[in-house]
Amino acid sequence: MLHNLIYLRVSLTEQFGIAWGINAADFINGIREIPHSILLLNDDFERSNRYNSHAKFPLVMGRSQVREYILGDQPGGNRHQWLDYQTEDGIDSLTDGEIADLLYLGHMGIPTYRRTPFLGKLHNEIVYVGGNNGFKRVYFLNLIEQDHILALSIKRHLREFRNAKRLFSRPLPIKDLEQPILTQLVQLSRRGVILAFELTKEQHRRFEIPLLSKKTEQDKVVWGSAEQLQAETQQVGTLTYNTISNKWTIGVNQVHEATDLNDFV
Repeated sequence: MLHNLIYLRVSLTEQFGIAWGINAADFINGIREIPHSILLLNDDFERSNRYNSHAKFPLVMGRSQVREYILGDQPGGNRHQWLDYQTEDGIDSLTDGEIADLLYLGHMGIPTYRRTPFLGKLHNEIVYVGGNNGFKRVYFLNLIEQDHILALSIKRHLREFRNAKRLFSRPLPIKDLEQPILTQLVQLSRRGVILAFELTKEQHRRFEIPLLSKKTEQDKVVWGSAEQLQAETQQVGTLTYNTISNKWTIGVNQVHEATDLNDFV
C-alpha cells in the first residue's frame, strides 16, 4: 500500500480543510499555540479530566494534558472531535439551542444551518471534527494556522521519502516553504490535491513531488501501487525542492473542477 501521501481540500469561505496524511504531531507542532482547554464533542469521558454539568460535555484542561490528548489514540476507533474555549463561564452561558448545535456538529461533522462552528461565547479558534477513512476535518478561525501545519507535514513526508531510499545518510536540512508557495498549494487544494511523495523523483539534487488530482470523487487516498495511483489521478503540477539552493518552487499544469467537500466527512 502507498502511504507517503498528503491529500488536502480547503474551503476558504467556510474556513475549513479536509486532509489525509497530516498527522497529530504535524498538527501540534504547526499550530501557533496549544489550547489551554478543549471541549470534547465525542463523549470521551474516559480521557477527559473535567466535566461541565450545564452543557454535559467532557473537557480537557491544561496545555500539557491537551497536547497528550491530541497526540493520543482514540479508544475503540473513535474520532477525535473537539473545540477549544477560553473560559468555562462561556460554556455555562450556552443556551439549549447552542448546545444542540454543538451536538449536531459532533454527530455530523459539519455545523448546522448557521454554517459556522465558531461561538462568540466560547471564543474558540479551532474545531477538530475528524472524518471517515482517516480523513481529518478542521475549522480554523485563522487559516494561516493550516498553512503552518501543511508546511511541517510536507517537510516530514519528504524526509520519510529520502530516508526510505537510503540505509545510512546524514539528516537532510529542509528550508521552510515560503508563503507564496503555500498560498498556491491552498489554491490548488480548493479542488483537491494529492502531494504524491511516493512518486517523487530525485535527480541532480532536486526532489520533484507530483501534485495530482483524482479523476473520480471516491473516498480513497491509499492505493495499492504507484501504477494504480497514476491510473486514477491526473497530474496538475509539481512541487520541487532543490537541495543545492535550498529553495522550493512550484509549477501548475491545469485547473480542474471542484466538488462537494462534504463528501469527505
